[in-house]
Amino acid sequence: MEWKRIKQLSEKYWQADTTSEEEAALRKNITSSNDLIDPQEVEYFNTLEQFSSVKLNDNFDDQFFKNIESERKTISLFHQKWFQLAASVILMIGIAGGFHSYKAKQLARQQEARAAFEIAKNALFMVSDNMNKGNQYTIDGLKKFDETQQKIKTQNFNN
Repeated sequence: MEWKRIKQLSEKYWQADTTSEEEAALRKNITSSNDLIDPQEVEYFNTLEQFSSVKLNDNFDDQFFKNIESERKTISLFHQKWFQLAASVILMIGIAGGFHSYKAKQLARQQEARAAFEIAKNALFMVSDNMNKGNQYTIDGLKKFDETQQKIKTQNFNN
């Protein structure tokens, strides 16, 4: 394959426009002997070729999942205790915060109730004082009425 075709395929490859056949031809024909091709590109394709020849053992899947399963159990048991401890601490902090908030609200309600009681007590004392004054006026008025009635009666009896 001529170097111009290799260069075109290389540009097409880096733009992700090659077909799998073109890509295979590029991998097969790119060599470090051609000075017009970038050495890094040649190294890249050589590395790809090396990685594509690597094969896994037949029992790789079994070993992999066995390792994952054993790590998961170890990690989950270890973390489970820490998560339980963390959850307990968070729960205790939440309960303490809730209790503190409840007590603060209760104290505020008691202070509001005391203030309302004092206002109501002062209003009732004021009403009581005014009623006592009114009662005094009534008693004084009744005394004058009785005195007047007595005067009228004594005058009627004297006449």
